[in-house]
Amino acid sequence: MQSIKDFTLNDEDLKKISITDFYKDQEIFITGGSGFIGKALIEKLLRSFPSFKKMFILLRPKKDKTADERLQELLDNSIFQRARDEQPESFKKIHAIAGDCQELGLSISSEDLKRIENVTIIFHSAANVRFDVPFKDSIFVNLRGTHEILKIAETMTKLKAFIHVSTLYSNVDQPCIYEKILPISADWRTTIKLAETLDGKTLDILFKKYSSNHPNTYTFAKSLSEHIVNDYKNKLPVLVYRVAMVISSVDEPVTGWVDNVNGPCGLLLTASLGLTHTGHISPHTKLNMIPCDATVHGLIISAYAVVSDSNFANNSKDSVVVLNSCYSNESLTPLWKVLRDGEILAAENPSEKMVWLPGGTVTSSFAGFFIRFLFGQLALAILLDVIVRLRKGKPL
Repeated sequence: MQSIKDFTLNDEDLKKISITDFYKDQEIFITGGSGFIGKALIEKLLRSFPSFKKMFILLRPKKDKTADERLQELLDNSIFQRARDEQPESFKKIHAIAGDCQELGLSISSEDLKRIENVTIIFHSAANVRFDVPFKDSIFVNLRGTHEILKIAETMTKLKAFIHVSTLYSNVDQPCIYEKILPISADWRTTIKLAETLDGKTLDILFKKYSSNHPNTYTFAKSLSEHIVNDYKNKLPVLVYRVAMVISSVDEPVTGWVDNVNGPCGLLLTASLGLTHTGHISPHTKLNMIPCDATVHGLIISAYAVVSDSNFANNSKDSVVVLNSCYSNESLTPLWKVLRDGEILAAENPSEKMVWLPGGTVTSSFAGFFIRFLFGQLALAILLDVIVRLRKGKPL
């Protein structure tokens, strides 16, 4: 077994290397490449670190598309245009690996395992982020999938860094989220065994009593996945990178880029279009939102840190190194101010798809919320649909 010293640089070499130098000739393996963070990470590596040797992207084949076809479709996305303009040669070094994080061994063929045997850096960002996903599916993707890729990583003799992308809310049942692995009542091995043995309906019933007060299957499975990574701390150069609510970019690859309407992005979008006028939430709530480009910068630096800082990467202690990619509580903006600033921006830059003036309020009172929803949102929606029908259009 390799020791942690095999994964780190000595002080003399450290003085000579930069992050750009570090990524030169590296072979990188990325899971979750078709997701929000995955796309941004691939784009940044292609554009800013073009001297890497190879990049492999795990993609699940679909009925009508192979992994290679899906990769080409991914790279045809306009978000990669800047990278294509600046570093066109980088695109010749990116390859698809057919696989599925829900399957044993990630369903990677022996030929593809041979192709990735010299990988030096792994970014494991694949996850099912839906809160309402069945317990069995969440365990297979978010929990067992992590174990499977760690087992594959053990066969990679040149591996220098394994970055496991987790969520800041993996310990949502705790009052404070520290940068460490916290105890949990469930065991990850037992949980995987239950998912492989019991049917989905039974598991969903079991979840409420089994989940240690977690509100959904996603945060619970991600919490357990951190414990898997922690168990490999003395076997592999691992690091847990927790992200908060990832939102649109600030600068890279373009300002304001987002490819989904999950989480706060969807809520803010509907509010800016005048579709949402109230919500059952305290106006003083502070959402911990972080731009996707800041998240990607942290991921790239974290892999460098695992290799370059022997103290930082010394996982021979009780817990794996954990980084929280988020804002401190003192730097967060209350929701009422976010909504107020959003109204100002929507007035200055109105969307052509806006159906009503943005506005309204949020409240922690359910009665107040219900009244505002009934008369300020539902009634308005019915009125607009009536107008559309009278104009012989299709109701929204």
